[in-house]
Amino acid sequence: MIRSGAIGFALCLLMPGLALAAEAEQAVTEPPTDIRPPALAKAPAPTKSPFEIVRSLDALQDEVVTGNLAAQNALPHVIAQMGDRLFAADPQNWRQAKNARAVVSYTLSGGQVRVIRKVLKIGNSPELEKKLMEGSLAYVEGHEAKARQILMDVDARSLPPTVAGHVALVQASLISHDDPNKGNELLDLARVLAPGTLVEETALRREIFNLGEGTELNKFVLLSSQYLRRFRNSVYADNFRQRFSATVTRLGLISEPEQFSKIVKPIGDLEADDQLRLYMLLAQAAILNGNAPVARLSAEKAMAVTKEGSPDEMRAKLYDAAALILTNNYDQGLAKLKELDGSTLSKRDTELKAAILSIAKQIREWPDMSADPDDAEPNPNPQAPGRDGTATAAAGPVIDLAQKAISDADRLLKEHAH
Repeated sequence: MIRSGAIGFALCLLMPGLALAAEAEQAVTEPPTDIRPPALAKAPAPTKSPFEIVRSLDALQDEVVTGNLAAQNALPHVIAQMGDRLFAADPQNWRQAKNARAVVSYTLSGGQVRVIRKVLKIGNSPELEKKLMEGSLAYVEGHEAKARQILMDVDARSLPPTVAGHVALVQASLISHDDPNKGNELLDLARVLAPGTLVEETALRREIFNLGEGTELNKFVLLSSQYLRRFRNSVYADNFRQRFSATVTRLGLISEPEQFSKIVKPIGDLEADDQLRLYMLLAQAAILNGNAPVARLSAEKAMAVTKEGSPDEMRAKLYDAAALILTNNYDQGLAKLKELDGSTLSKRDTELKAAILSIAKQIREWPDMSADPDDAEPNPNPQAPGRDGTATAAAGPVIDLAQKAISDADRLLKEHAH
């Protein structure tokens, strides 16, 4: 039988919409730009001071972590209008530290860099704020070496709350690659300095996946539990769930069933619908990585929070059966696939079931030995036994069958996408 990793790869191609590849980390604000803002997104009046203008941006960003899509959709428009107002502000405003710091916060929130460039050119801001602006500009323009040189000796704890969390978050980004532990300390600091804000939500997500790259399973689980409790409605929560599921399986954080209980505990504190979504994602990710025990455990947990006979239960059973194909219980998995009631499956899952059955059949098919031996590929291991225990030339054709299965799965996925 073909190795489980190869089978898992073939099966993962059959799961439309499964976004398990880690997406690029989102900036503190990175909202869509193609939706017109609602009425709540009106920009501040031009008579307000710069720090008052930017304060309304902070409030709008914080709405994003509560799941307010209208706030997220409004951000590009608000940021653009603020840029116009800040750019046209009286130069004397920048003598005040609180206004200069507001430009730092605005810039690190995705603001237009023309504003901070102009304020720096005017050159009348206090020295500390000028330093923060220079470091922030270098960071957003991708000059990380210069940004590190300017910002890394700044103690974010000494800064006012309006900008402290932003600076700590940038410092973490600048140092995490070279010193992951220091980066995580700075992410912890950012969370403490900006509680309940988009800065905290972003810092928490980043730290969780930094921990996922290492071996600190306990802290990974602890922080994941915090995120799932406190930011479950964030507009970035779905992305978090997908990455969480991919991380715990891809990096072997629950490679043994015994470790699975550490992940189950925080998930068990969630509402049934959220539990179901996470267990489904875990099952999918485990199948992708050929981790049959975790795939089965996840599918079983999913079944426990579904209604009997529901499409969700059938989908969980589908993943359970697919996971069995990765084990020595291939025949049991195949039987479970055939037993699934197709009438309760969605069109997508019906197609998935059919494709898995097709792949499973091809995996077990033996090549046609009636073909001309001269046309056969040479056997790289002539001592490999066949079904009857004798040496055969089956290795090459079996691999070809696996490749065909993957091609068939890829074709199905493309057809479904259209």
